[in-house]
Amino acid sequence: APRFVDQDLNSPGDQSDRTSRRVPENTDAGVGIGTEVSAMDDDDELLIYTLDGADAAFFDISRNTGQLLTKASLNFEARNSYSVVVTATDPSGAWDSIAVTVNVTNVHDPVRITGVSSARYPENGTDPVASFTAFDEAGHTIRWSVSGRDDDLFTIDGGVLAFREPPNYEAPQSGADSTLLSSRNKYLVTVNAAGGTRSVTVTVTDVDEAGSASIDRPQPQVDRLLLARLLDEDGIEDVRWQWARSETGRTWTDIEGATESQRSAAPEDEGMYLRATVTYTDKFGGGKTASAVSARRVEAKTLADSAPSFAGQDDDESTTYIDIARSVPENTAVGMPIGEPVSALDPDEDILFYELLDTPDLRDTPNPQEEEGDPRFTIDSLTGQIRVGKVLGADPGEREDEDSTALAGAPALPQGEDAGVPDNSEYVLRVRASDPSTAFVVVNVIVTIAEVNEPPAFDDDAPTLLSVVENPEGLPVITVGHSGARIDDPPAYAVTDQDGVVTGPEGYDDTTYTYTVSGADGDDFDIENGILTFKTGHEPDFEDQSSYSITVVGHSGEGARRLSATLDVIIEVVDGEDKGAVVLSQRQPEVGIAIHATASDDDGGVTIRKWVWELSEVVVGPNNRGVPLPQCQAPELLVDSWTAIAGATSAVYAPKPPDVGRCLRATATYIDNVGRLEETATGVSEVPVGRHGSFETAPESDGGFVNAAPVFPDQDYTIEGDQSDSTSREVPENSEKDRSIGPPVSAHDEDDDLLIYTLSGPDAELFRIGRRDGQLKTEAPLNYEVRSTYSVVVTATDPFGAMDSIQVTINVTDEDDPAEITVQ
Repeated sequence: APRFVDQDLNSPGDQSDRTSRRVPENTDAGVGIGTEVSAMDDDDELLIYTLDGADAAFFDISRNTGQLLTKASLNFEARNSYSVVVTATDPSGAWDSIAVTVNVTNVHDPVRITGVSSARYPENGTDPVASFTAFDEAGHTIRWSVSGRDDDLFTIDGGVLAFREPPNYEAPQSGADSTLLSSRNKYLVTVNAAGGTRSVTVTVTDVDEAGSASIDRPQPQVDRLLLARLLDEDGIEDVRWQWARSETGRTWTDIEGATESQRSAAPEDEGMYLRATVTYTDKFGGGKTASAVSARRVEAKTLADSAPSFAGQDDDESTTYIDIARSVPENTAVGMPIGEPVSALDPDEDILFYELLDTPDLRDTPNPQEEEGDPRFTIDSLTGQIRVGKVLGADPGEREDEDSTALAGAPALPQGEDAGVPDNSEYVLRVRASDPSTAFVVVNVIVTIAEVNEPPAFDDDAPTLLSVVENPEGLPVITVGHSGARIDDPPAYAVTDQDGVVTGPEGYDDTTYTYTVSGADGDDFDIENGILTFKTGHEPDFEDQSSYSITVVGHSGEGARRLSATLDVIIEVVDGEDKGAVVLSQRQPEVGIAIHATASDDDGGVTIRKWVWELSEVVVGPNNRGVPLPQCQAPELLVDSWTAIAGATSAVYAPKPPDVGRCLRATATYIDNVGRLEETATGVSEVPVGRHGSFETAPESDGGFVNAAPVFPDQDYTIEGDQSDSTSREVPENSEKDRSIGPPVSAHDEDDDLLIYTLSGPDAELFRIGRRDGQLKTEAPLNYEVRSTYSVVVTATDPFGAMDSIQVTINVTDEDDPAEITVQ
């Protein structure tokens, strides 16, 4: 009858009645799953393979080879393990079966973002622009961000996209390279979530905005000119003004002939409120109106009036001039107040009107050809409160004060001050306070922008999705996305701190940058000068881990000034071409004892095309009587010429007497899941072929030889009694994977046979064993507080199948765990 031999020679224990295969999730239908599940038949008959078991409906099998195949794409998050039974039947009906576990391996699925790709948004709006959802099958935390041409104008929180500030159709802020309002009002951003992206176009639409009217003075006075103004961003045409008066401010009477935007209050207006009403047309149509009412009733004409004064706010009364100082932290938001109001006193207790006079520092004029720029500062006309009109910085290279024109006119600047000195982080303003009679006073106000320690920021083009090909020759090369552009030329990760370098008694250097890596897989990486690399010993292997999730951290400054910026990054591992391997079932070939060769490749889907067995020349070396055996795999003994063994074209070969003293080599030609091109893998016996336990090349009689089985000696000599059937080992808790557990659990063989060690017992799956030396190793870190004792059985087998076993108790020792702090 056919029989399934041990399929997993690298796994612990006897696997002849069961085996496993693995397949990456989302693999297409019809793709091979691991190596063939093939049986041996001593009669060399053609076998037929069939499939049954609990999950047979999910898979197909090649009737001629035993190759398992996917029937449909499988999802790791939905289910990651399946059980089937493969049966091999020969022409006479004799058969054998083996249970197969198909494990689905996790692949980092790109996050799927759902939501609109375009949106129309009314100007001046404050509601969210759009909402997006993201689904990550791996269950990773979704971190949202925006990128793209206009990303600095938007925020995103929990998938909700919004403008930072309400957009203005008439004054668009987009980066569009166009003078057309329709083009300038198209904003382009990219919504990002854990490697997933979605491009979005937001079109700001024009809205019919209400116009507003204003009267320039809060306190009208007889015979003093009043000026009414109209503001409507939608344009102004066909303007018609009408002034009216009212004693109560509720019932109004039009003033005959008062149909201009400016008017001097008449004696009959005294004690009355004044109203200016304008009717006009904008681009949305005619019939638009706006009104403004004077803040106070008209007062009588003052014949002798005293001018207001700022003397009460003089910051230094020892000087002959009056100046006022104010300070505001850099990056203060538009509209925020700057210190206390700059308020004057008036002996007549008149209501004063405050305004900022033009100075080189008042307006930001990027283009010297422009007469006016955006105001850096504004002032409340009733209170004298100066406010931020434009966000200002105080760091080297980002100061806004770039004009260099001395302030002309009265009052003179304090000695040593100059308006518009580049990069001095001081702005010299002039505030005028006037009373209803137009008597006024002007004062110089020096506004200092105070430096604030700002955190660094990653460059806008810092990539959040990287890729790397597994198992490279040399160091792994990490690239940006799948573009092939290296991240180390120039470094992909660089932060910039706007604070720069400041000299002086309290100087600092915030341009000293350092980088670290944290996150779920941060321990696998190093970063130096912004260049991200894999640590030695942590090189990527697609079959072991298909993606990494890390956080790149950039630090700037030193001591108390040290601040950080973070960037979440995903590194996808690209499945490369793995080198295959051939494992021989025996370390020590013996005449007449069948050797099974098994080919494996981490790429999976191994389909054998042919086997070739070869013999080397006779290896002349010492025998096994107290002298080390010649090693076929030792570099100094490897031979260059090999001779194919006629007829040896299957996975099994039993050495013959003429083979004694020669090394064996088995070569498999196969294809796998990557590349689909033929590859080869080779396995070489550790020692030359021997006869009945002897490695002498001279023929010897078959009679009289008795093979001695291996024996486990007493392992624990310090424990009273015979412990040859049991032993123990210790391992500290939290030991990393592949940590050796005590000394090897080794057996003794009187024939000096080369032994193979396998592992079984109730807890065998939690550990590994060295097939050659019996060294137990951890499969994963163990936790003393969860479980402290494990039991396994180690078996040593010689080339003739003789064996001995020993029970091993593995004790996990307690370590001092660091305390954990939780916040509720």
